Amino acid sequence: MNGTGVKKELSLFGDIRVLCFAAMFVALSIAIAAFCKVYLSFGAIRITFENLPILLSSVLFGPLVGAATGVTADIISCIIAANPINPIITVGAAMIGAVSGVFSHYIFKKYSTAHIFISTLASHILGSMIIKSAGLMILYNYPFETIIWRVPLYIFIWAVESTLIAILLKNPIVLRVADIRRQMK
Repeated sequence: MNGTGVKKELSLFGDIRVLCFAAMFVALSIAIAAFCKVYLSFGAIRITFENLPILLSSVLFGPLVGAATGVTADIISCIIAANPINPIITVGAAMIGAVSGVFSHYIFKKYSTAHIFISTLASHILGSMIIKSAGLMILYNYPFETIIWRVPLYIFIWAVESTLIAILLKNPIVLRVADIRRQMK
């Protein structure tokens, strides 16, 4: 503890700065999701980039922070929209953050465009195309014929999100944010 009685290290986030950035990514994800729900929803199909902040959180800070960002954003988004929490979709949001973080921090360990594209693709395949689609089919009875359209949709979304993350990771300010986590190790 420091002189103010506030614990400087937080177990999951490791540092108050990481917690603050994760909270900012949660807020961004919720704002993007709200915008897309209003303007880009077509039944079970919704064009959304709400996973972009979750992916960025996991690439910058690792799989646990990424998963926590995804779960928190999903639950708060459901509460704000007065929707019931679908636990399968929440697990999908967690997997998007966790898988991207595992690839970024334990398999590749450096930021290259190819590594970003592979880690975010793996996240979208497991989290968006498989788990969240299963949640929509199981709990909301969407037919497979409708859900299958999520595959090409999320290939498009993956391409856009991966490109944006790769561009952001070339920015020196964003790289300094990533160094916060590395300095703690």
